Amino acid sequence: MDDNNIEAKEVSVGELFSPNFMFKIPIYQRNLSWGSEDFDLLFEDIYDAMNNGQNQYFLGSILLQKTDTKKLYEIVDGQQRLTSLAILLAVLRDYSEDKDKINEYLYQKEDEYKDIPAQIRITPWADLDEMFQKYVYSIDGTNLFLEKFNQNQINYKDTQDPYYHIYEGLKTFKSKLADIDTTKYLKYLLNNVYMVHIITNTFESAYRLFNVLNARGVPLSTYDLLKSENLGAIQDNNKREHEALKLRNIENTLGLKELDKIIGFIRTIKTQEKARINIYEEYRALFDKGLLERGSNFINCLDSTSTIYQKKVLEPEINTNPQDQNAYKTIIQLMTRFIPNSDWIPPLIAFYEKFNSDKHLPEFTLLLEKKVLVEWMASFSPTERITSLNKIIKLVDISNSPEETIDKLLYYKPKDVTRGRARVLDFSNKEEIQSIITNKLNDPQLYSIFGGKLARYILLRLDMELWDLAAFHGYTGMITVEHILPQNPSHSSEWTNLFTDDERSEFTNKLGNLVLLSGRKNSQARNFEFDKKKNVYFAKKSASFQITQQIENYEIWDLDNLQNRHDMLINDFLDIFLV
Repeated sequence: MDDNNIEAKEVSVGELFSPNFMFKIPIYQRNLSWGSEDFDLLFEDIYDAMNNGQNQYFLGSILLQKTDTKKLYEIVDGQQRLTSLAILLAVLRDYSEDKDKINEYLYQKEDEYKDIPAQIRITPWADLDEMFQKYVYSIDGTNLFLEKFNQNQINYKDTQDPYYHIYEGLKTFKSKLADIDTTKYLKYLLNNVYMVHIITNTFESAYRLFNVLNARGVPLSTYDLLKSENLGAIQDNNKREHEALKLRNIENTLGLKELDKIIGFIRTIKTQEKARINIYEEYRALFDKGLLERGSNFINCLDSTSTIYQKKVLEPEINTNPQDQNAYKTIIQLMTRFIPNSDWIPPLIAFYEKFNSDKHLPEFTLLLEKKVLVEWMASFSPTERITSLNKIIKLVDISNSPEETIDKLLYYKPKDVTRGRARVLDFSNKEEIQSIITNKLNDPQLYSIFGGKLARYILLRLDMELWDLAAFHGYTGMITVEHILPQNPSHSSEWTNLFTDDERSEFTNKLGNLVLLSGRKNSQARNFEFDKKKNVYFAKKSASFQITQQIENYEIWDLDNLQNRHDMLINDFLDIFLV
């Protein structure tokens, strides 16, 4: 087969797990990501085909690249299925009495006469090699793994951790074997289940095919496609391996879910426009226009953006005084947790990427928060919001200093903005901004607006101002919004004497009647009389929020106190965001 030839052939699973094939998973490949549903579907599909008397069951195609070692192939596509088959064979082995024979499908014994070295059938991802050697390729290893996992001796980060996926595979497959004829199933798997292997000689040919094959594996994300395309653009094998390792480190640090977000952030920063087509197609346009360069240039961009995102957003830290450190950290955590979109993140990344200034981040972030929050209160549509925030990226792009960006952030209006398509708030018009804020804060249904997210953010932001930020460590755990005057008091309670039906209708869900609590709401406690509610939930010993502890100062909760607190909170909020 010359460099330009592609070989496609139908082969059985038994053939693939024979001395004719050895496999290696390259460093650039996505780690083990199949979960219980995938493993269950794989097993059941094969079992149903066997029971229905199908002579052949087709499991999809795999894409392989030849290596310099005879009969050793790199898996370009299909690693999830082949690895899952190896795990399934390991479980069948440990369930069988013929363990040594079945293990030969997984572990190739040395045959000096045929010049076959001792070797595992599939060399997995480097970070899973030891785990596979010990628990998949060793007899009784699957039982040992499940035993240790159930005793909390196998450490994993979360349910997306490859170690956890190994557990899901072993547990799922083992649970299926008790009620079936395992010998019959194994024979069918090896002899009647087929795949089409597609073999190429070069990485360039392999990666071109990778993007068009429709295989059974986990659907390719934008990140998967861009990873393949940009590694494929690197001609030098050693450099490609180096860049693939860099990508793997990013994947292990952030996870694929966060990486797909970062791909979107980079797109926004480069185009400074709302997405109009498929993000992968937009990246192809960015490459074609020269705004990004395929290969190492893109990978370096992804690496630097990922670092900023991790250090300034996910784990927000800046090198300044304690007051600014904690203020920045708290606001970023509030916005990340409680702003119902991430459109504000690209401007922040763009600002830090250009000016690399911890000193200016707190002031920039406060202005960014003000813009985001006021436009949220003005009920900006997604298009209006994205258009407005992308103007900040344009401003960063043309600014000569961080001070220039900060000075113009709320007032910048690009000349090329199409008029009439999106609202533009005039932040220099104090009356207009005050009207937007007060109208929203006076809404009788503030508690439920935007699913309650706005009320929670407002209360948290007010609470933050009551702390000594130099010693404040932020908000953690579940945070809920509670009513002081209950939503549904009993007819015999004091609440019906203190408030008329009309007053309860108007004020129950207003800002002045709302407080913050840690943890889940207590459905019974929410209807307590005021004294009991105050002592149990609003006292300093019980409440972790300053804004909630203030309720302890009230002797009674009537309309006058509710209205006074409501007016006070609005004034406090205006003091923060109207300056």
